[in-house]
Amino acid sequence: MGKTRSLRVRLLLAATLVLFVFLGLMGLLLDGAFRRSAEQSVQERLLLHVYGLLAASDERDGALIMSEEIQEPRFNRLGTGLYGIVLDADGAELWRSPSAVDLDIDVADLMLMSRDFTAGTGYFDRLHDARQHLLFYFGYRVLWQGTDASHTAYTYLVLEDSGPYESEVSAFRNSLWGWLLTVSLALIVVQAVIMNWGLMPLRKLANDLKAIEDGHQDHLEGDYPLEIDGVARNLNLLLSNERQQREKYRTTLTDLAHSLKTPMAIIKAATLKNPATDPHDDKVKILDEQVMRMDEIISWQLEHAVTRPSKLIRKAIDVSPVAERLVAAMQKVYAEKGIEIILKVENTGFFGDERDFLELLGNVLDNACKYSNGLVSMTIEQKLPLAGMAGNLVVTIEDNGTGILESNRQSVLERGARLDSRESGQGIGLSVVAEIVDRYGGSIKIDDSELGGAKITIRLP
Repeated sequence: MGKTRSLRVRLLLAATLVLFVFLGLMGLLLDGAFRRSAEQSVQERLLLHVYGLLAASDERDGALIMSEEIQEPRFNRLGTGLYGIVLDADGAELWRSPSAVDLDIDVADLMLMSRDFTAGTGYFDRLHDARQHLLFYFGYRVLWQGTDASHTAYTYLVLEDSGPYESEVSAFRNSLWGWLLTVSLALIVVQAVIMNWGLMPLRKLANDLKAIEDGHQDHLEGDYPLEIDGVARNLNLLLSNERQQREKYRTTLTDLAHSLKTPMAIIKAATLKNPATDPHDDKVKILDEQVMRMDEIISWQLEHAVTRPSKLIRKAIDVSPVAERLVAAMQKVYAEKGIEIILKVENTGFFGDERDFLELLGNVLDNACKYSNGLVSMTIEQKLPLAGMAGNLVVTIEDNGTGILESNRQSVLERGARLDSRESGQGIGLSVVAEIVDRYGGSIKIDDSELGGAKITIRLP
């Protein structure tokens, strides 16, 4: 069985277990205490009935005489469940009440009940009749003093059916466990409400972190309880330091790139664009190729470093102006080819870094323009996520070029892979796109386009 990941559920289960154990033990103790109290009540009641039989007794000429009518009415009629019996010193029955006419008790049990014990004392116990009905009984031994100063021993027995006792215990038990169950359910609900209220600051902390991740706020806001206030302050400090380090890192790499680009431009101007230089010379071609390679490596390393978005500093971006700006730039770059770019953008947004989104669109659109035969289509829209795919924001870029063979579609997403050696570049554009998409938890797919060329579909959350 897997462990639950909800802190609220774990606390509620633990509290419920403790509650049931406590109330269960308390119920057992109360049930036992009530049964002992009920037995004590039966014992006291039977002793009073013994006193009643003693009051109705007399002795004449050494013989025990009982009143024809006992004061307790239940002794005088059948079916009342209360029985009276008087035994002599040897355990022989001398008298039984009218209610005990049909009482069937083993003689051995009667002898046992008349066992020797001190006169003036009683004993309380239980037994079963011949029909296995449980009976409570109380025995009391007396010494009757005759007129000649002689003493005769008698044992007075009062028996009562256990039915009333069992009914009383059963009624109490049903009421007890019913109330305990009701109280348990009520306490569980109260505990759930208390835990929900107690864990509310953690839920607020999680919501604030999600808002930071989605770019709706820059730091944790609001008052938190003392227990998590320190965590919130440390997280805010961490976020602040992370932003500063990231900006410093970007600034440093940007300065480095510009510093290297200037010498590269000088090398190009001094060697490759010199009128005295023969462009068909093999050494010039090699130098030209390596200079271009170094230029692209510098650009790619810069892009690779500064396009690592931290999910903690995303911001909401309107994609429409970004896409329009990019399309205008591409039409200028490929003006000689007369590229027609069809742009369709829904009113949608992207949560992330604008430079990441610009780099992603720019690389894919640049490749489409580079390898097209004059027509490129870019559609950006909002769609429901598909099964097994990421997604809400869907970018589709198509061209009317030669397309990409299915066997090559995975390799073009790897760094350094190029399918057309006639075009400049080192094959790192789509690898940058793949890395950006992966970091944002998205997906990229290459298909055949209805325009005749390649169709690249990017889905981003």
